[in-house]
Amino acid sequence: MRILLSLVLVWGFLAGTETASRSLAAEHLFAPMPVAQVRQQTLHWTTQHPNATDTSRAAVEKLWSDQSETADAGTLHELAVRSFALADPRIAEQIKQCHFGTLTVEQSPVLSDDSLPSFVSSNLRAYIARFLTQAEFFDEAVALSATVDPGQLIDPAGYYFHRAVCEHRLLQKDAGLSSLKTLLHDTADVPIRYSSVAELMQTDLQKLKEKSLDEIQRMMADVERRLGHARGGEKTQDVENTIIKRLDDLIDEIEKKQQQQQQQQQQQQQSEQNGGQARAADDSRIKGATAPGEVDQRNIGDRAGWGALPPKQQTKAKNLIDRELPPHYRNAIEQYLRKLARRPADREK
Repeated sequence: MRILLSLVLVWGFLAGTETASRSLAAEHLFAPMPVAQVRQQTLHWTTQHPNATDTSRAAVEKLWSDQSETADAGTLHELAVRSFALADPRIAEQIKQCHFGTLTVEQSPVLSDDSLPSFVSSNLRAYIARFLTQAEFFDEAVALSATVDPGQLIDPAGYYFHRAVCEHRLLQKDAGLSSLKTLLHDTADVPIRYSSVAELMQTDLQKLKEKSLDEIQRMMADVERRLGHARGGEKTQDVENTIIKRLDDLIDEIEKKQQQQQQQQQQQQQSEQNGGQARAADDSRIKGATAPGEVDQRNIGDRAGWGALPPKQQTKAKNLIDRELPPHYRNAIEQYLRKLARRPADREK
């Protein structure tokens, strides 16, 4: 019986490797791995592992014995990783840290073990990256996600969702939009809870403008997160320097706009003043006249004081002009009187 079971498992493993990349080439679609395929590949690796014992084999088989054929991808991913942990103590330690909230950014050597099959390493890394995301270690989660083969994943929707969350929080606009596009358009059977949040993140990233006050505010929040993890190293300092530089640029831009507005207002005021003076001169000119307004001097007699009023009457007349006439008329009258004052004193007799 044991030989027959081994043959079945080997056949299942070989069948799985033939469909290693489950992205449907014709449609470029990532789909959840079927239950039977997950079970076959998981049982094969765990039962054939050098550290496997009768006890660990029995525990793995028990995990999968009552598993429904309609189990969702997230549940299957969890079962597979728990199975990996039963076979490999290094994986067991990593999963323990995840469940007890003691996961650190220092990665276990098992995550970089090239001897692991791609099915095992990719699903393990995706699992750890999810917990790093939940702990807000976004940089480490993105770096680990980049080593995953999406075609080997049990739950590609979960992988792309958590990767997009990290890229969104790190303000990696292009990468985030790419992950969200793959999740929303190139991945099958995406849970509603993922697709709803993904659409909101997509809209948010599309509206995000580089060097805007919104982006600067988010960068400040990211610095607070890093400092909350007691990470004030070079990367955090680089972000802080970028914030200061962009704030300086933003302030310079605002000051330039204010200067331009002030210049425009001054030019407008100057234009209005020049226009008012021009209209005053036009209004003081006789309609149709082209001459400078000079008239022939005539003999008006030899009475003294012609054109001059006593000081009291001059003040009264000036007040009346100021009160009753528009400013441009007053200007025209004053110019005319000054012109008269500059005439030669001698007159024709």
